[in-house]
Amino acid sequence: MRSGIALTCSLLIATAALALLPGCASLRPETEDFDVTFVNLASEGGGAGVGEAALRFTIRLQNATPEPVTLTGSAHKIYLNDVYVGQALDGGRVEVPRLGTVTQDVTVHLSTFKLARAFYGVYRTQRASYRVSSTLYGTRSTMRTRKEGSIDLQGLQLPPPQPQGI
Repeated sequence: MRSGIALTCSLLIATAALALLPGCASLRPETEDFDVTFVNLASEGGGAGVGEAALRFTIRLQNATPEPVTLTGSAHKIYLNDVYVGQALDGGRVEVPRLGTVTQDVTVHLSTFKLARAFYGVYRTQRASYRVSSTLYGTRSTMRTRKEGSIDLQGLQLPPPQPQGI
């Protein structure tokens, strides 16, 4: 009986140690030394169905450190008016030079239902807020960045859309 309790205690300690191991990995909190900015958007011409649209974003990766950074993947979560609308995932290897930038195309699969909900909020408030939370996986560490802002659509004084001819 005593050996059973000792075995159970040993298993609990081993499980706790395994659970703590990922915390020992080099994970930097949100950083100001590395930045992700969206610079362009294009349609991928489809999605998996009525509830999804695929968009290609061009992102700029900016490295403000004196050492080059090699990324082995990234994940970018996109929010519009505090509504999560989709995520871009990329498993490619990218070298960002020291004190330099590179651009990269990533595909985002957006939920059209969530996007419609977010656009309704934009229509109602005439304000568009966005947030992009990125996780960048490097050969030496994992970095997190967050970019957010808003646009006042009333201040833009955009012309109304023109009807499309058939």
